[in-house]
Amino acid sequence: MTSYGKAVIAAWMLFLPSALVAQRFHGFVSLGSYPQAIAVDPFTDRIYTIDEPANEVTEIDGVTNATVKISLGTNEQKSLDGALAIDPITNKIYAVDGVNNHLAVIDGATRKVKLIATGNTAYAVAVNPYTNRIYVADFGDGTVTVVNGAKLTTTTVKVGVEPLSVAVDYVSNKIYVANSQSNTVTVIDGATNATTTVQAGSYPANVAVNSDTHTIYAVNILSNDVTVINGATNATSTVQAGTSADELGINARTNRIYVADRLASSITVIDGKTNGTVTIPVGSTPDAVAVDELRNKIYVLDWNNANIVTTIDGATNATSSVPTNGQGSIDLAVNVLTNQLYVLNNSGSNVSLFSGAAGVVPPALLHELISAPNALR
Repeated sequence: MTSYGKAVIAAWMLFLPSALVAQRFHGFVSLGSYPQAIAVDPFTDRIYTIDEPANEVTEIDGVTNATVKISLGTNEQKSLDGALAIDPITNKIYAVDGVNNHLAVIDGATRKVKLIATGNTAYAVAVNPYTNRIYVADFGDGTVTVVNGAKLTTTTVKVGVEPLSVAVDYVSNKIYVANSQSNTVTVIDGATNATTTVQAGSYPANVAVNSDTHTIYAVNILSNDVTVINGATNATSTVQAGTSADELGINARTNRIYVADRLASSITVIDGKTNGTVTIPVGSTPDAVAVDELRNKIYVLDWNNANIVTTIDGATNATSSVPTNGQGSIDLAVNVLTNQLYVLNNSGSNVSLFSGAAGVVPPALLHELISAPNALR
């Protein structure tokens, strides 16, 4: 963690009581047309959305809600997909748009943009802030473009067919790629770029990592299950989920994994220690999942025209729901330091602003945030 990040956390601690307020709606922030993805940098308190087909990123000031439009240039094709990743150490924002073959590198301080060539159809992006490497899943040609964040040079690594998702184990420096059409997960050694292939279920579309336990979770949409990979041995086990399981979120502190079962209108909660499961009913067609590890709250966005956010209490599995008040809600993100929730509304071309759910942050955890370099993911 940077000294700046520690200072932000220390300042936040002074205002902790006012941050833990009841969940409530605060209004909207207007964006460019048809925003596709949202991400938060908790250290700078900036929120970023990628707006397609305008081909721009909107930066939102988390204090004033003022916005700045950052142009990504002129694309050959218009896209209705997009993905974002943030490196809070370097204050760089990375964007891909799902159609064009480049990665946009945005300097968070100056807002200057550089475009880096990738493989065909850059679709997903992830960052290892410890090594300053960026990993772009190139859907069209079954590769991952590895970008050196300091030099902006690239290396191409062959993976499986039609990769849709990429995740990083920061501690072990391994990268995991979900290959949807080859039903595999590719493991990339971050030090050498050597690869290993692990068999998954049918159509793995999303992958996430618990860096505390070095366990990887690949969600298989067509087989309605989750492939659990032991990061040390690459041995696998399978955990049943609900119908059309898709997105997921992980609370590494409680070792719980939350899988959105889109057609079952439920969340499957996996106990990371035993692989036992609990099913929690939520709203219609749950999709995006965001986790507040500090307060042990999980936010689930039910899109399918319901436009509802369901909050799950991680300690009790109790739920409560509020309307997003937006149109076409498709994604959400939480700033764990300010306890603010941001819901991205695609057809409304705006963001709904909420205070997060109330919760108690243990004093020992606050101390860990300041002292441990990997405490805040």
